[in-house]
Amino acid sequence: MNKNAIIILVESPILNPAEVKQFPGLSTNYTVYLNTLLFSNWVENLTVINESSEIIAILSEKDKEYLPKNFLPEEFQKVFYSNSRLINFPEDLLKQQIKSASNITVLFYNSIGLRPSDILRVFNLIQEEEASVVIAKSGRNKIVLSCSNNLDNLLLNSLLKLNREYSEYLNLISSKDIFINTLECCLSIDDFEDIKKLYIELSKKESLSYCSQKMHESFNDLFIEYKALLNV
Repeated sequence: MNKNAIIILVESPILNPAEVKQFPGLSTNYTVYLNTLLFSNWVENLTVINESSEIIAILSEKDKEYLPKNFLPEEFQKVFYSNSRLINFPEDLLKQQIKSASNITVLFYNSIGLRPSDILRVFNLIQEEEASVVIAKSGRNKIVLSCSNNLDNLLLNSLLKLNREYSEYLNLISSKDIFINTLECCLSIDDFEDIKKLYIELSKKESLSYCSQKMHESFNDLFIEYKALLNV
């Protein structure tokens, strides 16, 4: 039994060209490409801490036949949902895999900036003796990660229903007897302004701690294509 369960959450199709929600300013193909890179970057980082955690990817069934070869390591679990958009966490996941872990981490695929060491730090911030939650958010107040030792179904589903809005989620959990710790250290890539910020962040040397040289080169293919629009 693993102490930590890490869920990579994808709320809607990200790989199926006919179903994917296009990033403003990007073509459908480059939207799929960016989605693939963001997800793959998480996989690369989480593989480092795989031995201490059970890692579960929640994906749309509409992406199933579009998964690239080696998109997920064999040791990662996959859970597919059939709705056009995930509104509630799959019940079988809540009853089985999640219930076997003492700490549950939910991270959203379209985020970047957390290093493997940051994830381990999040685990260490959880209070074992009392209900506690660690939230990582972007500068635009989007939740990119939530880790807790007592995150019930209502609070898990509220992450989705409140559209990952930090202030609204904080209001909800503040009414409960929970120790709360907040980190601001990452990006949520939701629109072209965020892609510009990503371009700037990945130009910094320290970004190599959460985005490998190989991943940098892949992101650069996207940046070169949209260099004129980045305008930074």
